[in-house]
Amino acid sequence: MIMAVHICTRYTRLAWFALAATTVVSEVMKLPRMSPLMHYGFYGPGKLLCFFMLGYLTPLTFGRFNNLNRGIAFAALSAVAVEVLQGLIGNGHSFHIYELAIKLAIVLFGFMMGLDGRFEGAVSVGPLRVNLVKK
Repeated sequence: MIMAVHICTRYTRLAWFALAATTVVSEVMKLPRMSPLMHYGFYGPGKLLCFFMLGYLTPLTFGRFNNLNRGIAFAALSAVAVEVLQGLIGNGHSFHIYELAIKLAIVLFGFMMGLDGRFEGAVSVGPLRVNLVKK
């Protein structure tokens, strides 16, 4: 199945900003009590997916992020911003260098995968192929 998606549009920027806001809020808000299954089974992997998708969607959303150097700078700034906000706001979260390194690696890995899809002009997952059309 082949589909086409326009990249670098107002809608992709809106989706990216919504994902960025969700990611930041999930990191700095006070967590309700949850069972270990919910925390480690859904909340943790959900945050990892948010950081990956934040990096992945960046080169597909913003035309100027078309090389790895800018991606490294973006990943570093976004991961540092989230960790600094955690330290400033508190709410049971605190700044940890190892968390910063993990978030940086996940955002950067997502960015590299998104950059590859942008240069290939398509994203493929099994039989699904989505052609990326720059408007």
